[in-house]
Amino acid sequence: MELPKIKNEDLPDKLKEILGEEDAEFDAIVDPADIVDVHLDLDEYYRERTETAQMLLESREKLEQIRHDFKRHLKTVQENN
Repeated sequence: MELPKIKNEDLPDKLKEILGEEDAEFDAIVDPADIVDVHLDLDEYYRERTETAQMLLESREKLEQIRHDFKRHLKTVQENN
């Protein structure tokens, strides 16, 4: 993993005293093997998100229809008894 360096000329005077002519370099504070790189295609993400939302709407509509039909069925059964 490539970490940033700060050029010596960009450092404050106190750090120049400590580092001399060297650039400031950073050490990794985590093991590079512990870092997970997740590839994310935003277009695909939003497309799938929209598809999932559409499926949820269709599912809710079906549930409402089933509830309506069940209530109608119960009413019919009660009227026949």
